Amino acid sequence: MTVAFAALGHAVGSYDAALAYCRERRQFGKPLVSFQIVQERLVRMLAEVTAMQLICLRVARLGEQHQLRDTIAGLAKMNNTSRARHVIAEARDLLGGNGILLENHVIRHLADIETLHTFEGTETMQTLIVGRDITGVGAFV
Repeated sequence: MTVAFAALGHAVGSYDAALAYCRERRQFGKPLVSFQIVQERLVRMLAEVTAMQLICLRVARLGEQHQLRDTIAGLAKMNNTSRARHVIAEARDLLGGNGILLENHVIRHLADIETLHTFEGTETMQTLIVGRDITGVGAFV
């Protein structure tokens, strides 16, 4: 469960950095946020972050009610680390070359999400665990 929340934090941090950067950075005499493709990417990033927040909310409520199962926690981890990797990569791309500068923090989030992706089992392992639960058949021995 903790991994899903940590992934969300890295995604939010990267989204915030990308939004701030795109508001400030000017290209062709206009701020980056004035370009349609930039707005689309920011909106899609926000949609991913919002979905991750809702998953974390649901997992937290199940935990409070003592109804959280390993399968649901694994599903949350699998989804949020995968989606966070995507959001962070988008942020890195929106910042261009500045996305690898430590002062913008996006590259740190990118490195940290790779650790979270592997911690407690990769996306592939989480998929196998969830798959076993929903089908009743173990695909690994």
